[in-house]
Amino acid sequence: MKKLTHIFAVIATILTMSCDSESLYLPEREKVVVRAYLYAGEPVTDIQLTTTFSIFSEDSIGDPINNASVTLEKNGREFRLISSPGDSGFYHYRGNDLVVENGDHFGLKVEYNGQTSFSETHIPSPPKDVTLSSNQYVITQQTNFDATAITVNWTEEKEAIYFVTVNNAETNQIRIDAGNENNFRQSLSFRSRLVPGSSYSIRRSELTYLGKHVVRVYKINREYANLYTFGNQDSRNLNEPATNIHNGLGVFAGFSSDFVEFNVTRE
Repeated sequence: MKKLTHIFAVIATILTMSCDSESLYLPEREKVVVRAYLYAGEPVTDIQLTTTFSIFSEDSIGDPINNASVTLEKNGREFRLISSPGDSGFYHYRGNDLVVENGDHFGLKVEYNGQTSFSETHIPSPPKDVTLSSNQYVITQQTNFDATAITVNWTEEKEAIYFVTVNNAETNQIRIDAGNENNFRQSLSFRSRLVPGSSYSIRRSELTYLGKHVVRVYKINREYANLYTFGNQDSRNLNEPATNIHNGLGVFAGFSSDFVEFNVTRE
């Protein structure tokens, strides 16, 4: 899954803010920028490598790196990743013998252009007590487009941060506003911003189709939370990029989740 690309470019854009040759933001050599996410219970597909680039560039992300050697390590065993199709810089694991589980500890090694970058992360425990305020949401003519539809709740844990995804799970999608195909919203899914509390309200404006929807609450580990905080800092007071990649830049982070379901119908 390519869920979290909105933070990725922030790491690289800050690198050439200064013309001072001794600046922390101006590395002597081009560094690998890593965006590597592991999700408990899901295949390994969300590992992306790019180059750094100047803030004065019109690009929003560095050039993809498709010819690196990328290895994951779990319990002393190494798993070699391969480049995904296309010129994307993404890597994945092709076999079915690598399972990402809650509580796992992983190492990541990237070898590229004579340099070796490495990092470690863990997969957090899943969110606790995930529930919905209702398992049905009925659309009526009086339903306000921005009214709260359904609230997903969970037990908040100390210093934990979450985000929520909602996906329509129907094979044949039927639009809520059938006959209004010009409506701007077309997506089968959406993802919330990070949530520091214990609930998230799913609004009518975030729903496009009728039928079954899967609500998944993800708990993130500290590495990603630190990166997100950096990505939202005031541009007038920029700090050094948060990273847990040694001899590189970026983030290697783990996520766990739990899910509930609800059904959208029309009166």
